[in-house]
Amino acid sequence: MLNSILQTLAEMLANGAVLTSTEQIDFSHPASLENRDRDGSLNLYLYDVRINKKMPSNGRQVERHFDNLRPIAQVSKSPSWFDISIVITARDRTVLGEHQLLSETLLLLMRSPLLQEEFLTPDLRGHGNLSLSVTNDPPIDVGSLWSSLSVPIRPAIYLTVTVPFNVWRKTIVPLVTERSFGVDNSISDISRSKAKVQRVAVAGIIKNILNSEPLRRVEIVLEGTEKLAISNREGYFFFENLTFGNYTLHLKRFGYQSKSCDVFVGEESYVPKEILLMPS
Repeated sequence: MLNSILQTLAEMLANGAVLTSTEQIDFSHPASLENRDRDGSLNLYLYDVRINKKMPSNGRQVERHFDNLRPIAQVSKSPSWFDISIVITARDRTVLGEHQLLSETLLLLMRSPLLQEEFLTPDLRGHGNLSLSVTNDPPIDVGSLWSSLSVPIRPAIYLTVTVPFNVWRKTIVPLVTERSFGVDNSISDISRSKAKVQRVAVAGIIKNILNSEPLRRVEIVLEGTEKLAISNREGYFFFENLTFGNYTLHLKRFGYQSKSCDVFVGEESYVPKEILLMPS
């Protein structure tokens, strides 16, 4: 959970034009950076974790969504919420350069008071966007913080992210590539019925091209048919009961560029096709 938050913040800062690459971001103890000759870099250091008293930490929650146009409800225990405190410092050849880096970082963070769920790592999803706030009143006295780090006080940004931690994880259901339906059978046997297997003809997994994370709620239309599917939480979708031949898929999701791709329905192999979408 903690590493996931740092990873998400690093990608956010790198993609926000503050830096050109996540390689310019350190997560080391600030004391180890004092004598390091590295220009134009940021350091994110997680220094405090404590329970958030404003968020509910017990009871149940119900998540509702549509899976292939069918309403689905999942009931799970509510997670515990924690405030993760991070101090951000800059390293540059000059003091002016450090101040400029911090100013650009501060502007980006102030414009983005939430960490969007679709850009979070999978272990942080399922609870909506996460609150992110810049504070001038960190949970630990600033002087005491830097003293405990054995580093002289220096210009910094103090950031708090509220994240969920759920020890009662939901059961992960394996992706389904074939389903069984009970049907009447005229041939007499012990049970008077058999199961008819309908195999999936087209299956796919949709991901964000920038971070390879699955995308849910993508609308997929199968050209030339009336079939439509919606990708689930794992980015998975499928169409079944198709004849052999070539098909075209049209994908659409708010915030992403629309895309069309061709697929071929063949004999026995139904390997899920990976499809990447670019944010608009």
